[in-house]
Formats: sequence, structure tokens, C-alpha cells
Amino acid sequence: MLWIHIGMPKTGSTALQGYLHSNAPFLEKHDIRYMATGRDRGTGRVRLICQNTMAIAMSRGWADAPAPDAFVEEYQAHAEQHCILSSEMFFGRDLSPLYDRYLAAIPTPVKFVVYIRRFDEFIEADYKQRAKNGMRTRGVEAFVKNRLTQIESDPDYMDFSIIFDRIRAQVPGAEIVPRLYLRAEMAGNDVISDFLSLMDVPVHDVVLPKGAANKSLSRVASEALGRFDGGAGFDKKARRQLGRVLQQSGDPRLFGRDDVLTQDERKRINDTLEARNAAFRAAYFPDRARLFTANIDTEKVFQRGNPSEQEDYDYTVKKLQELVKKQG
Repeated sequence: MLWIHIGMPKTGSTALQGYLHSNAPFLEKHDIRYMATGRDRGTGRVRLICQNTMAIAMSRGWADAPAPDAFVEEYQAHAEQHCILSSEMFFGRDLSPLYDRYLAAIPTPVKFVVYIRRFDEFIEADYKQRAKNGMRTRGVEAFVKNRLTQIESDPDYMDFSIIFDRIRAQVPGAEIVPRLYLRAEMAGNDVISDFLSLMDVPVHDVVLPKGAANKSLSRVASEALGRFDGGAGFDKKARRQLGRVLQQSGDPRLFGRDDVLTQDERKRINDTLEARNAAFRAAYFPDRARLFTANIDTEKVFQRGNPSEQEDYDYTVKKLQELVKKQG
């Protein structure tokens, strides 16, 4: 059996991939093979935690991609096991080239595992990720306005029935396994144990890494981190390392949730996309009235424009400068 984990983005993919990468003996004990093909930069030594380079190569005419024979040989050597590919970059892409180059050569069922995050939470996480990576967002107001326009003007946007139908058309015979990214409902309350439970790994066998559930940086902290870009002498790798140190600081002033969208924006997003996915919900989660319960504590929902935002931003910049000075 071949399992292909494709995200969606912002659903704990990095944590899951890091676990699969670091626990080969445990996986072997449970008849699971995390495929090395696509993770070794062609060196023959596994160095990456996922198949992102394979997904990138797929969009670039397979330049520097692993040979099909390498994939087939590795799969055949472990055909009796659960074999896994993982890249959230496969989500939303045309998978026909992946099928033609690799998947069509192996006579096995293929299951795609897709974790689905509550719609407003996905958009908030997406904004923060872009902001802290120094990507051009034009600011939170413009970003949210553009995303709302896209949601309400494009009837296909984030319609999972359409996305899944496209996968089936591109990968004949594929089975889709959707999972809701809700910790309280996941096996073991974590994406790692939940994913492995699909391969019959008992929850109590999975020892989760410490700090697996990372707290989210606040919006202003994410924006401040993004200012440490190439112009400030920080490349992507250096900024990412700086972000990890900031994350590990534990300073409560640097963390926050529900600080990107207003209450009205959140409701518009969730109501529109819940209605759009009514057929999907009926097909895959018929016992649920909604995919995601709108259980937001409106008294605690942060509204943009809070008077403390500039002060919190300046505080984060100062913290980052102190970290840079400390690291030399």
C-alpha cells in the first residue's frame, strides 16, 4: 500500500514529517516505510524530512528528480509494508506528472491523506507564515480583503469535492482519506498519532516529541520577524533559525491567536466555505451538521487596531535584536 500525505498546508505537516524522518526503527517495527526516494537530493543518503523537492521537480519538468527506477525499486523492496510519501506541496497541484512518472509503474492501491483545517484558522495561519517569511502581503488589511474577495467570487475556491475529484482524475483508482484537523477529535490528540493510526499503529505506542504542539506567534511578532529579511542581512535559513529561537523563548507576549481576522470576517469566511462544502461534508462526514463548529469565544476575539499593537511590535523587534546580538 502506498500512502501519500499531501497536507493541506498549515495542518502540522512539518511535525509529522519530522517524526517520520527521525523514527525509522519504530516505523519498521510497525511495517511502515517512509520512502527515501525524493528526500536524498540524489546523494543516496536521506537528508530531508519530506518529498518537497520531488513536488518542486514535478513542476519543473522533473529536472534533477529521482529516476523512476529508483522509486520502483525502493517500493518493490518494501511492497509488503505501508509505504509513505509526504509533501504538502502536492496539495492543489496537477498530480498527473507524478502518476505518469512514478505511480503508474507500481501495481498498488494509492491512498491520499488530507488534513483539513478550519477555514478561518487556515487563513490566519497562512497570513502569519507569509508575514514571518518576509513575503509581500501588503499588510493584514489588504491580505484579508483580497482573500475574502477570492472566497466570495470564486465558487471553486476551497471546495474539497472539486479538489478530490481532480485528484481522482489525475491518479486513477486513488482513494482519498480526509481527516479534520481538530486535536480534540484526533487519535491521541495529535496529527502524528492520528496519521499513524491509519496504519493500525496503537496510539499508546506513539511517543510524541516534546514540544510537538508549538504555540503560534502573534500576528505582530510574525510581522516583526519578517522584517529581518535579505535587506537586513538575513537569508531565509538565518531568519528561520531566528524564528525558532524566538519560538523557544516562551515569552508569553510573543504568542497569540485569533489576531488576524475580525469576528465579522471570521463568520463570513466560515459560513461561506461551510455552505460550499455541504456536499463534501455529506459524503465524508454525514454525521456532522458542520465540518467545524463555530465555537469562538467572542469576548476574547482580538480585533485589529488594538492600541497595544505598535508597542508589542517594538517589543518583538527589540527581542529579535537582542537574540541577534547574543548569537553574534
